[in-house]
Amino acid sequence: MTNSAYKKTALATLKGNWFVGLSISIVYFAIFALAASRMSFDQEDIGSMMKFVGLNIVVTIILAPVTVGRTIAYLRFVRGEKAGIGTLFEGFASLKSYVRTILAYTVVTLLVYAGSFLILPAIYFYLVYRLVPYILVDRPELSFIQVLGESRRMMRGQKRRLIKLYISFIGWGILALLSTVGVIFLTPYFDTTMAHFYENLKAEQPTAVE
Repeated sequence: MTNSAYKKTALATLKGNWFVGLSISIVYFAIFALAASRMSFDQEDIGSMMKFVGLNIVVTIILAPVTVGRTIAYLRFVRGEKAGIGTLFEGFASLKSYVRTILAYTVVTLLVYAGSFLILPAIYFYLVYRLVPYILVDRPELSFIQVLGESRRMMRGQKRRLIKLYISFIGWGILALLSTVGVIFLTPYFDTTMAHFYENLKAEQPTAVE
């Protein structure tokens, strides 16, 4: 599928789901905004900045199940199923799934943050592991290590394709960043498009891990 086809299909999927999608977006960002409101740093104090980065990593990891819940919601939309605000918290449904999600996000988050010192490695790790939340949802039988491996496999030869999809949203992203409301409206559109990207990629490739 072309980028325009992904986006057109995403808009069609959101018909009748916009209200729920926006509600999920608002609650999701409210949770992270509340966590961020507890953090601050002094730009002239290296120790303070390092503590801020560390707290960001911890928050990202601890709230990873909420991000997975967001993924569940948009996958359901794409698959013609129902989702609601409660879907955001399905990542906390069991201790096993929670621990598995935390471990997977710990590895990915640390790799991306470590790679950010040289920029390109961070982009590489982000792209390679971009499908982790989808695989966590679809393949509950896999260990977190297998989930990481499956994301690497599925993204092999697909990173440029995903970059182009991201680039196609730059205009919308700039407009969205002009206001918080814009980001909230763009999120359902982008997440639905990404869910279609994953579904299409999955259909193109045989499952490697049994």
